[in-house]
Amino acid sequence: MAQPPSLGQLSTAPVFNTKAVARETGVPPDTFRAWERRYGIPCPQRTPGGHRLYSERDIAIIRWLRDRTAEGVNISHAIMLLTSVTDQAPPHVEPDANRSIDRMVEDLVVALTTFDAQNAERLVSEAFAIYPFEQVLLEVIQPTMVEVGERWHRGEINVAAEHFATEFVRRKLASLLNVFENQPQRDTIVVGCAPQELHDLGVMFASLFLVRRGWHVVYLGAQVPLADLLETIRKVRPKLVCLSASTLETAMNLLEVARAVRQEFPHVHFGYGGRIFNVNPELCAAIPGVFLGQDARELVQTVSSIMANNGASIPPQRS
Repeated sequence: MAQPPSLGQLSTAPVFNTKAVARETGVPPDTFRAWERRYGIPCPQRTPGGHRLYSERDIAIIRWLRDRTAEGVNISHAIMLLTSVTDQAPPHVEPDANRSIDRMVEDLVVALTTFDAQNAERLVSEAFAIYPFEQVLLEVIQPTMVEVGERWHRGEINVAAEHFATEFVRRKLASLLNVFENQPQRDTIVVGCAPQELHDLGVMFASLFLVRRGWHVVYLGAQVPLADLLETIRKVRPKLVCLSASTLETAMNLLEVARAVRQEFPHVHFGYGGRIFNVNPELCAAIPGVFLGQDARELVQTVSSIMANNGASIPPQRS
């Protein structure tokens, strides 16, 4: 997939009217006006009479979105890729007091726990249109799933509602992985869960953060058997293996895996993380490998250090 246009050198002066933009891009006015209404992209200025005027930057964006949709990419995914790579929200979209991040989380929890997929999809699209990509993952989607889990533990929702919410988010994260995995790729990293570990949303978050920065991620998902992991390492020859555990039982499984990887592949580096290590940091001393951090942002920093140092030993870092 082509990268988003380099926008820094393009003029933002409002010069082109709607007809000129349609002629330059081949995109019907109704289409890019719909993108503007829903996603805040493009961002025309207005004449005193209320007519839209577009810049060279706007035209470049419209052309790039046109090409992505022609390739079969969903427009919302193309917008996500554009805004995440530029790492800024659409210029004229400001978070409304009634649609703060906290309110988005509350509304998304309600939508997911009442099986309202259409409203949940709308809320997620709105979040990506307003806020930077990684902020949406860490401050909207992740807290939403924590709250859904808490409501299930308190008996406020049943397991069907919890499964519905989890599968909705899993599908969303998988679709985002599909968007980003076509970018230019660096070294290979294998990402998955420890044997018998079922909670894979955390490693999907981690995979997204890594893929977005250009690493080639081989995502293995939940409960990866040791024998299958070792066979995968033989085939894809990664520089780093990252596994997750959320319970004491699966952390013990992770210990066995870490020892096997180090014995079979001494030049492959092993990293780990997950909720159990966040709440019981003393467990890190037992695992031969590098603790990758308490969240996806810390993971990216740690992985970058490992790769930059060719995998030299990096001590666990905690705030």
